[in-house]
Amino acid sequence: MSYELLARIAEARGLALRGGFHPAPDDHVPDLPDQTPPGTLLMLGWTGSRQWPVFAASAEYGDGASHPLDRWSRRIIGAMAHEFGGIALYPFGGPPHRPFLRWAQRAEALSPSPLGLLVHPDWGLWHAWRGALALSTRLRLPPPDTRLSPCSACPTQPCRRPRDFEAARAACPVGTPYSPCQDAFHRKAAGR
Repeated sequence: MSYELLARIAEARGLALRGGFHPAPDDHVPDLPDQTPPGTLLMLGWTGSRQWPVFAASAEYGDGASHPLDRWSRRIIGAMAHEFGGIALYPFGGPPHRPFLRWAQRAEALSPSPLGLLVHPDWGLWHAWRGALALSTRLRLPPPDTRLSPCSACPTQPCRRPRDFEAARAACPVGTPYSPCQDAFHRKAAGR
């Protein structure tokens, strides 16, 4: 099993492999069922609207039951954990609440934006995490992405002008906003 193979499998199932790291005890990644510490933690999520069509075609999306995205994430990531002998961890459904934002910053180039959201050099403010895989194997990971925050090179920071959060988020010149269907889904889920 390789990082590259897992990235392809994740993409085929509607998720982006969003980096990973080799956990240390202070990362608070839980032990595997055999009580051994994990060798690798891989972050899984969405980047822009690339993965949205897979979820939108799922049974969970159309069944009318509550929390369709969380249920879909549990099904897909849980199956991957079972297939690869790891455990699935989620940013929802706690306690315990996992330190996903800290894990994400260890896994890829992310930094706080003026809006408080983590900004990515390619996806801007249009990305999310759906879960993580803790594996026993210490995978060979790509070199760390050390790019600086796009906010530091943004001279006008247009996100600071609008008073409405959604307008401020959309003003970011980095990344592409979610598709209208995806945006409507998230607004409804958030009660907006």
